[in-house]
Amino acid sequence: MDERPVQVFIVDDEPEVTDALVWLLDSIKMQSRAFSSAAPFLQAVRDAQGPVCAVLDMRMPEMSGLEIQQALLDEGFDVPMFFLSAHGDIPAAVNAIQRGAVDFLQKPFKPQEFLHAINRIHRLARERFSAGQARAQLKQQIDKLSAREREVLTLLVKGYTSKEIAQKLSISPKTVDVHRANVIHKMGASSAAQLQRLVNGVRGRGDDGVAPPA
Repeated sequence: MDERPVQVFIVDDEPEVTDALVWLLDSIKMQSRAFSSAAPFLQAVRDAQGPVCAVLDMRMPEMSGLEIQQALLDEGFDVPMFFLSAHGDIPAAVNAIQRGAVDFLQKPFKPQEFLHAINRIHRLARERFSAGQARAQLKQQIDKLSAREREVLTLLVKGYTSKEIAQKLSISPKTVDVHRANVIHKMGASSAAQLQRLVNGVRGRGDDGVAPPA
């Protein structure tokens, strides 16, 4: 299990706000970094080697929180986040949630409300990072398979027997058994049942890279 700490990124153009929130997180020994604008924050996300989550202010002069959120989505980053919003920002905050934000806190908010929201995105960041690592590892293993082995794998994880796979691929059951054994070995599983659990478990968290047979 990867034990890299989750980084909390706080983006707000008011230093007194970020200073207070960084201090609050430091008091519970949670790592955080403050940013006063979008560009350095976006670069930090690109450079991050471990799990990250973010707190975005809805209103900022260069890029709004919504625009920053959209920039992350456009670049393919799945960063758990919540927004800090003023009273007039409620429609925008609802829009942010529809795009995947976890929540929004209306200013002024209580420290305990902030920490509750932080704990939620902190947990999500670790879960998503672990899921991403599992998908990457699975993809690496699948990339080592031959085209025929990938076809066998796709049907194996769907629960087909060797006889059924042979019929679908127009090959002999004995040939299927050879491919089946190779697939199980290359994927680091001890049995077809374990292989099914491995692949389907990762599939539940995103694209596993297993293509349907041609």
